[in-house]
Amino acid sequence: MSLGKYLKTLRKEKGISTRELARRSGVSQPYLSQLETGKHSNPAPEVIRKLSKFYGVPYLSFMGYAGFINEDDIKEYLYQKED
Repeated sequence: MSLGKYLKTLRKEKGISTRELARRSGVSQPYLSQLETGKHSNPAPEVIRKLSKFYGVPYLSFMGYAGFINEDDIKEYLYQKED
């Protein structure tokens, strides 16, 4: 699933508009719309952090959807944390 589709699914599950999401997350409504429609597909990590906090989804999960990291990166990170 693309980042845009994932974001739209999460937003609809919460039952909020992009305007409300913008107000509550601190990310502009036009930019959120562009993310959801795929016009932008790799937001800055700061934007990802704001959205992950709002949705309660792990930051690394969002980073994966945005294409910054892959599953192997996550496994490596988690393995290093255990050492």
